[in-house]
Amino acid sequence: MCEIIFSRIFLGFPVLLWMAGGLAHASCPLELNPPRLVVRYGDSVSVNCSTSSTDHEGMGWEATFGGTGLEPDVIVVTWTVKNLTDWTIQPKCYITSKDGKQCLETFPVILYKTPDRVSISVLNHSGPMVEGTQYQLQCDIQNITPLQNLVVKWYKGNEPLDNVTYSNISKRPEDVSATLMISPSKDDNGTQYRCRAELDLGPEGPQPHPTVTSEPLSITVHYKPCINASRLPVRIPVFRGYPEELVCEAEGYPQPRIKWVYDPAKHVSEAGGNLTVFEAGLYNCTATNDVATSFIVVEMVLNEDYLRLIAGFVAFMVMVILVILVVIYFIYYKNTKMGRYSLKKAKLSSTPNGNVAQNGGRDTLLPMTELSQPNIYF
Repeated sequence: MCEIIFSRIFLGFPVLLWMAGGLAHASCPLELNPPRLVVRYGDSVSVNCSTSSTDHEGMGWEATFGGTGLEPDVIVVTWTVKNLTDWTIQPKCYITSKDGKQCLETFPVILYKTPDRVSISVLNHSGPMVEGTQYQLQCDIQNITPLQNLVVKWYKGNEPLDNVTYSNISKRPEDVSATLMISPSKDDNGTQYRCRAELDLGPEGPQPHPTVTSEPLSITVHYKPCINASRLPVRIPVFRGYPEELVCEAEGYPQPRIKWVYDPAKHVSEAGGNLTVFEAGLYNCTATNDVATSFIVVEMVLNEDYLRLIAGFVAFMVMVILVILVVIYFIYYKNTKMGRYSLKKAKLSSTPNGNVAQNGGRDTLLPMTELSQPNIYF
């Protein structure tokens, strides 16, 4: 917007400006190209200021660096700085009419600087973390501006976690910090956290946005032992005369130490964290590391070995059935394959007939098979 003020032209030329009413924007025929500029600290800058007026004495740039003074009879004047390092610079392009009146346009320039260093740390803690405990991570960003355009982004591995923005306006570089609360689980052991400082300077700013990322912070998570209950039920039957192996496995970090607690009078065999038991009782598996202790009490219940009894009974019944079958077989064979004959008081017929026997003087026809003499008994 054009401003009409009393001022002294850069390089000391006095100019009388309008005091009242002022000039509207349309009355100040100045055009800036580009209309605004985003510049990295230390870079060069070049801006043209032009006018459509033909009835003016001259125009120029007023600035702490790169000012031109009043240039007469020109319609374009350029503000150029090879190395822009003034954080508060506000260059102004002005035009002076022939009657001594002057209007000016302030050129908006944003000077930015990426941070010298971005680092991540754990506040008030060192060493391994413990599962389920809260910790605060801090991202330290050194020497950055402008803060109102800063976005701090948190990452867990490649997963975005949080964005932090700032409302305070700054033109000079400052140090700033952002924090993040975490509560790690055992699955986070070895996870890497990162924070990134990103300057979102709008459409006039560089694309992609200037960013500086911290070195990754790798965390170590300790967690209490967890005994594998699928391999160690709390109640297990044991058969008399048969040993039973109890397997105690535990997951934890640091690696848990396995210990069995039982009645010393019990007959057991222990090897490699496993326990072989031969009798009923209570057996305690304890897993311990630097975080905590976990345990499972196993009750061994004595069961009789009915399998052997059943096998013996089945074998006995098989023998009984075999004996019965043999007896039935012999009885059946005797009744169907052999006849009963009575030769008492039998008289031999005078007529030789191998199929006739006499009984009381009467001939009786009997079905007989001729046998050899040695096989006939009286």
